[in-house]
Amino acid sequence: MLKYSYPQEVFQEIPGEISLALSISGCPLACKNCHSSETWNKDFGKELNINEIDLLLKRFKHVSCVLFYGGEWEINKLIEIIDYIKEKYNLLIGLYSGNELSFFSKEFLKKIDFLKTGMYIESKGNLTSIHTNQKFFK
Repeated sequence: MLKYSYPQEVFQEIPGEISLALSISGCPLACKNCHSSETWNKDFGKELNINEIDLLLKRFKHVSCVLFYGGEWEINKLIEIIDYIKEKYNLLIGLYSGNELSFFSKEFLKKIDFLKTGMYIESKGNLTSIHTNQKFFK
């Protein structure tokens, strides 16, 4: 079961898109100084299923993209949600992951439009830092 928290419209995470961002619970990476360490607990938040997606997209009706902060540790469940969003709403899909690009299958990568990879390492900064280890792919 996927659980999520902190649904919000965001404007900077995916360039040129208004995104519904969802923090997915259960992250196994536990990056030092993570800004959402409470989401490491897989039971934190509310269940994310098809009905919940419908409610969220009714509420956030002006988005052009759905961005998942994590969820790849439950890849089959994430794929089910992604496929539903693509089929019913024809929205773009983004994923922020602490894993590297090689973690993902080619089949999965075809399902998403944007991907941020790399663990957060405080000394290297985030995507806006010239020293970051994180990469953003379209």
